[in-house]
Amino acid sequence: MSQNIAYGRLVTTATTAKQTILTNTPANTLKLKTIVIAGYPTVWSATEANLGTVYLTVGGVDKMEFRLQNTDNDTLAGIVVIPLGNGLIFSGAEAVAAVVTPAAATSYTWTCTFLFDTV
Repeated sequence: MSQNIAYGRLVTTATTAKQTILTNTPANTLKLKTIVIAGYPTVWSATEANLGTVYLTVGGVDKMEFRLQNTDNDTLAGIVVIPLGNGLIFSGAEAVAAVVTPAAATSYTWTCTFLFDTV
């Protein structure tokens, strides 16, 4: 079993639905262990704002949904960390993706990291 990291980054400037931050279609069966998703204004802003909605999809089907918020008192990104214990097993044929629908036509930066083991 080997441990792997997949990383994706996207800058959005439109409210186009379900823009891809990261897609991983493994060559072999994998165990997805942790998901880290972050969103923030590309140019720092102290204004509270809904950044948008991020979806985790498997084979193009929504499985999880997260809403990220910019706060007025914090320079940290809106972030979601999802530990999945022993991991969720995906076959080599299933595309696992993080996609985003931004809340505004403002420049936002989105990142996603998948930590996984190949089986």
